[in-house]
Formats: sequence, C-alpha cells, structure tokens
Amino acid sequence: MSAPPRKIELSPKVIAAIAAAVLALVVAAVAVTVRVEHGRHGHDREAGHEEHDGHQHGEKEGAHGDDHDGDHDHDNDHAEKHAPDEPGEAHAHGDRLKLSPAMIHNAGLEMLTAGPGNVAVTVTLPGEVALNAEAIAHVTPRVPGTAREVKKQLGDTVTRGEVLAVLDSRELAELQRELLAAKERLSLAEASFTRHEALWKERISAEKEYLAARQAVAEARIEHRSAAQKLSAAAGSGAGKGTGYALVAPIDGTIIEKHIAIGEVLKEDTQVFVIADLSTIWVNVTVYAKDLSRARIGQTAWVKAEGIEQSAQGTLAYLGQVVDEQSRSAVARVVLESPGAAWRPGLFATADIAVEEAAAPVVVSDEAIQRVEGKDVVFVEEGDAFEARPVKIGRRGTSGVALDAEGAGGRPGAPEPRRAAPVVEIEAGVAAGERYVGKNSFILKAELGKSEAGHQH
Repeated sequence: MSAPPRKIELSPKVIAAIAAAVLALVVAAVAVTVRVEHGRHGHDREAGHEEHDGHQHGEKEGAHGDDHDGDHDHDNDHAEKHAPDEPGEAHAHGDRLKLSPAMIHNAGLEMLTAGPGNVAVTVTLPGEVALNAEAIAHVTPRVPGTAREVKKQLGDTVTRGEVLAVLDSRELAELQRELLAAKERLSLAEASFTRHEALWKERISAEKEYLAARQAVAEARIEHRSAAQKLSAAAGSGAGKGTGYALVAPIDGTIIEKHIAIGEVLKEDTQVFVIADLSTIWVNVTVYAKDLSRARIGQTAWVKAEGIEQSAQGTLAYLGQVVDEQSRSAVARVVLESPGAAWRPGLFATADIAVEEAAAPVVVSDEAIQRVEGKDVVFVEEGDAFEARPVKIGRRGTSGVALDAEGAGGRPGAPEPRRAAPVVEIEAGVAAGERYVGKNSFILKAELGKSEAGHQH
C-alpha cells in the first residue's frame, strides 16, 4: 500500500520570504529589459549619425564631382528664398514692410501727401457746453388765469408770435370791460361836445356850456387811453376776444422747459415756458493762471464734446477779469455758431485755443507719427512697400484745414476738407510731396514688430 500524501504547511514567515523573493526577481527582469532597450536605441542613433555623416560626405563629394547638380541645388535654394508673397501676409526686410493689396484694403490705410501748411499751437482747456444766456426767453402770463388750451409741447420749435397756450382770465375780462366803458363815455362826450359847439357858434348857448363839453371830451379821451394802456400792459400781444388770453412766443427757438397743463391755475409770475435759441451756444472753459497771458479775445478755438465725433470751430468771445481764489483760474467763453443738434447744453467739452500759428515747410497728420524702437517714425510709401522712416519732429498743433487726403485736393466732386486736423511739423526725414500713411498707421507698426520678432526667433 502506498503511503498517504503528506501535507506541507508553511508558516507566515516562510510565505513572506517567498513573496519577497518573487518581487525581487520581477524587478530584476524589468531592469534588464530597460537596459537592453536603451542600448539598442543608442546603437540606432549612432548608426543614424553615421548614415547622416556619410550622406553629407557623399553630398560634398557629389558637389565636387558634378557641378551641374550643385547649380541645380543653388537654384532651388534661391527660388525658395524669393518665393512670391502669400496673400494676406506682411513681409518685412529691415525697416521696409510689404503688404498685399488685400491687406492694405482691409486695414483701411489712409494715404496722405506731405506738404507745407500752418501749425497752430494750441492750449487745451476743460469746459462745459451751455446755453447762450443772451438768447433765452421766459414766457409768463401777465394776468392770472386758467389754462384752457396748450398748443406746444417740450422740444417743439416755435417762431416769434406763435401761440403757445390759451388762458381764461377774469382779470383780463375786467380790463376789457373798463376799456369798452371808457370807449362809450368818450363817444357820448364827443357827441355832446359837437352839439354844444354848434349851439355856441349860433349864439344860442353860453360859452360856459361849450367849454364844459370840451373838457368832458378831453377827460373821456384820457380815460379811454388809460384803459387801453392797462389792457395792453396786462395782455400785450396775447389779448384775445372775450376772456381768452394767449401766451405767445417772444423769440424764435426751441421749447426747453414747460410748466403748464390744461385746467391748471397760473399766477402772473408763473414761468410757463422757457424758449432758447440754439443756433448759437456757449462753451464756458476754465483758463488756468499759467495760460492767462497767452489767451486773447478773438482767438480761434476748436471744441470737442463727449459723444460727438466732429469738432466745432468757434471764437473766444469773453475772458474773465477775476481769478477764482481757490482754483486760481478764470472763466472764458467760446461762442459756437450753428454747431448742430448734437451739441446739447450740459455736455463736458475741451477747447483747443490757438495761441500761436506759424507756417511750416512740411507737415504731416498727427496720426502718422509712430514710436518704433525709441524713435519717431513715419511710414512712407516706397514703390510697393512702406518704409518706417525716422523723423525729427518740430511743433505740434492744429491745422485750420486738414491735409489733402486721397480723393481730395480741390478737384471737382472731391469731399470737403476736414476742419481742425491735428498736425505735426517735420524738420527732417520726410520731404514735401512724399506720400505716407496717416490713419491706421499703427497697423503697420504692429506688423513690423511681428516680422522683427519672427526674424529674431
């Protein structure tokens, strides 16, 4: 008989020792595999370097042995370097920048021509748009009354003498009654005087009666004149039939305030309407002490207000003679003629006062000046490219008429020149007659910077 199988029992210590041994074998196998793979990749790289060196050596030998193949490779390199520009890309060569026609169009570059012009050196002053205080009318009833009809509303444009509202007034009716009574008494007195005069001439009545009748006529005439003047003073041009009293516009303008409603009882001092003539407005500016000596009445001013793109030209019409003790500044007034509906009183504004004006041989638009590598440059058109040309800047200011833009220049059908264009005097770098980029010239600066960064990389 065979012996029964024996059971092998392992203690926990033995099991742990066996597991540690197995783990060590696995780690060793992985390390050997990594080392073998690393050696094989290193061998491949060395073989690759040898092949590359051999290829270069072969190319050199081929270049020395076959001139035709070398010329062909040179032609290919030249063709790659001088490949045509891709559309929509900018290419820079030094300070020259070439743009495709599509990019020029999309960038909205404005081409201008440098030339002589006047540079008005200006002082910029803060201010506020205000009503012309000399062209405002307050409409008030001269007699108390109740609003029967309101014909005009806030913002309406009115002409002088136009009816704004109609009131019912007992006081006006009383004055009209007195006038009618005075008129009737005058008629009776004149009739009595005519009869007494005829009797006196025929020696029928005494002279005393004639003189009394003449005196009665004179008194009735005075009373009638007085009643008419009282009615005129009370109603003015607003006198109407019956008890109606019309409020009329005293000037041409726009209603900027309205304080009346149908059925409202108005006193004689109620400010019912305010009418302003907006064809001229004021811009009250602050002149600081350092600029008072240069500011003069009659100087030209270009005013810009927030929210209004186009500037307006006016004249410095008033300069205060008293300086404020706290702000150390004086108030000046610029008058704008027909500035437009966009110029609303209350808007903040800035006024450029022309304190000095001089002629310059070459001026360019202020928008054309860009700062590149610490230098002031103007992008001048050179053939089919733009050159970032360093310039020496003189005076900065404003020109009365903007520089000639593309399509302008006084030709028939050309747009009117812009007013008050910021300009810069060029002392060196750009000659009269050269064309340069004005508006959106910063786009060329950005493209030049990107191209230079690409070359450095």
